Amino acid sequence: MYTTLKSLGWLISFCLLLVVAFLSLLHTPYAQPMLNPLVQKLTHQKISFEDVHYSIQSPLHLTLSDVAIQTDSELHIQTVDFWLSQHPIQNNKLAFDSIKVDGLSLQKGLPDTQSIDWISIAQFSVSNLDFANDDIMLRDAQIQLENWAIQKESSLPFEGDFQFSAKQLYWQGEALDEVLVDGYYTQHYTALHGISLTWRGSTITAQAELKENKLWVIPQFTLRKFNLESSNADIINKPIEWLSQHNFTYQFERIDLLDINIELPQFVVNNLSLSAENVLLPYHLWQQNNANISFNADNLVWNEHIINNPIFSLTLNGQKADISTLSFEIFDGHIQLTGKLSPTSINLNSLSIDQVKWAITNEEASVLTQYVNQLAQVKIAKLDVNNTQLIQLNGLYPYQLSGVNMEGHDLDLLRLEQWRLWDGTLSMSASNASFNYLLSQQLLVEMKTDDGLWTVERALLPLSEGLVGFNGSIHLTQDSQPWQFEAYGDGLPISYLNRFFPNPIPIDGITEFTFNGNGLAANQDSFNYSFNGELNMTPRDMTTTKTAQELWQYKLGLIPDNERPNTSTITPDRTKKKEPIAQYPIQVDPITVTANRGRISIEPITIIGEGFNYNIEGDYDLVNPEQGEAITSITQECHQIKQKLFSKEVHLINYCQ
Repeated sequence: MYTTLKSLGWLISFCLLLVVAFLSLLHTPYAQPMLNPLVQKLTHQKISFEDVHYSIQSPLHLTLSDVAIQTDSELHIQTVDFWLSQHPIQNNKLAFDSIKVDGLSLQKGLPDTQSIDWISIAQFSVSNLDFANDDIMLRDAQIQLENWAIQKESSLPFEGDFQFSAKQLYWQGEALDEVLVDGYYTQHYTALHGISLTWRGSTITAQAELKENKLWVIPQFTLRKFNLESSNADIINKPIEWLSQHNFTYQFERIDLLDINIELPQFVVNNLSLSAENVLLPYHLWQQNNANISFNADNLVWNEHIINNPIFSLTLNGQKADISTLSFEIFDGHIQLTGKLSPTSINLNSLSIDQVKWAITNEEASVLTQYVNQLAQVKIAKLDVNNTQLIQLNGLYPYQLSGVNMEGHDLDLLRLEQWRLWDGTLSMSASNASFNYLLSQQLLVEMKTDDGLWTVERALLPLSEGLVGFNGSIHLTQDSQPWQFEAYGDGLPISYLNRFFPNPIPIDGITEFTFNGNGLAANQDSFNYSFNGELNMTPRDMTTTKTAQELWQYKLGLIPDNERPNTSTITPDRTKKKEPIAQYPIQVDPITVTANRGRISIEPITIIGEGFNYNIEGDYDLVNPEQGEAITSITQECHQIKQKLFSKEVHLINYCQ
């Protein structure tokens, strides 16, 4: 036993002498030629270096300078510092407390690191790194990683805290400056504690957390001083497309967009500030849950309309949007509202429209109609409209309203797909109004609904030569919806009424009239079966623009002689003023039309002009319109043309002997 222990002591002493001798050589010029083949043997790589620095005072620290590594191409490193662990073998790997690489250029992407899978590094850092591959370029980058080791089951060769910074990063053709990322990574969890960079003069700061490799939770994202124009609009599409390709879901706990300017062909916004909380992307607007969004801007342009000082604040919760503030200036006026919206409902606490002057285009009318048609409910607790103008001249029924004032309370306007005043009070006035070219001044309408009874208390339309008024009521909540209506007027242009009747003849004048009607309005059938009423009209100052011959040609579907184009080869004098249209006096007897349970009876109406008589008489049944016997006829001497009231077919009768 003594001999064995004595031999072991000599062996240990000899090993210590070898270590001392090896460490002593590291301080001599023989260090470089001695370590070079040793490093190559250990790493199985062609590695060379120009200088070695070692101090016995730091026995576990070694510095190599001007390192060259032969791979597919030669890599150069200015210096590499090694700090060997006090426990150099860990998990069957050579363990280093730290390795620091300074001055590295990788212009052909990442090198193959599988050959050094036999080492592990507690702290690994790279500084002054230049890097390039097909997707990314880095300039003057710094990287610090924890627990670096090549693991076959891991997608990245480290776990723990990491820091990354770069003077400049090129990605998808875009330069990102002063990039800084501070985070933590494991195989199943990633946290980015801080992200900051400068992009096209704007600054971005953010935090993010990846859960289960599917959901990115972003506590904070801030973009400042960003400008987007038509010339660079694709810079947004590229990162959005890249993000969508990775099939992540993004939950933004807070987004701040500050001092944003956008100038695109269809949309312009200046000095936009937007804040949002609890936003989930790429989910649809109506799929958000408790998402708060607010923004303001100096102005924006949408659909060629300038909107000034927009302020907007809402909460999205499922299929509902709770608007706490919406205010903007448009069409020389101001609009403000609060309340709740959904894809199929409008429920506002207040709506205020002041000094707006809106000339509605056909496209805007179409978009508005499509939106209104999808609604199932419209309620407005308080409506206030002041001195507003609405114009729509190109529609089927053109109208123009100016000086409009409206006041409403507790309005329930759409229910069961029917537009009615289901509840509330509403009054409206207008300084000037035109409905299908019928002109009125100082229009006034007042109505209310109590317990389901909708009553038009007063409706007055002053005309240039008279007045039209009406009132009525309907029980909206009763199953049959009984109604009654009364209208009266004087000075109503006959030409306006012509627009609503088939097979008219061109007549003009004014009339005094009264109408009383009642019935049921639950549906079209109940209306047709129950319609009762009486219309009395007294026309006066009646004229026509057609002679007897022209009326005859008109009813036969021929072009009257005076309307045929001039086939003369003589060039017409375009500077000559058009002659006024001739007016021919006619006589029209008082008109009475009655209705009893949907059967309308027209007492004979006779229009007498020079050389012709025009008559309308008979019955018309709303329930069975095909059985209607209302006939119009025009008689000229011993010739007569007969035509059913709602038919295009004409019959020519000759009474001449």
